[in-house]
Amino acid sequence: MTISEQYAAWLANAMRSAGLDIDRQRGGGRKALAEAIGVSGSTVARWLDAKAVPSPEYFEPIADTVGVPVVNMLIESGIISAESVTPQTHTGVRSQPITPAQAADELGLTDPVERARFMRDLARRNRRHLRIAEDEGEAGGAVAH
Repeated sequence: MTISEQYAAWLANAMRSAGLDIDRQRGGGRKALAEAIGVSGSTVARWLDAKAVPSPEYFEPIADTVGVPVVNMLIESGIISAESVTPQTHTGVRSQPITPAQAADELGLTDPVERARFMRDLARRNRRHLRIAEDEGEAGGAVAH
């Protein structure tokens, strides 16, 4: 089974579990996912038809939309192996922020390609959250600290 096929099978099951109807022609599940993550319906169709795998920038939005932890999505869909993620034991709340490299270390990302993708995606996510916080601050909403 190719990664595209494995991802397609995972995505279809995850969407159904999240209540997104992808089995009827006009069920709306594909469109709902597409709108939630900012891609076209044809892009979602290519993922479900095993013709493509999402770019890493969409991993977290997809996982959030279907209600699963992103690491579970990555492992269950065949993007990364379970062995590449070191189990973590947390003894308490972290009182100091950590760097992206420390986060990659704590997640057990040792493969250089996986680390680079993680760091790139984290940088994109942080930029997006900063823009959102700035917009909310200008509109009188809460500002992230």
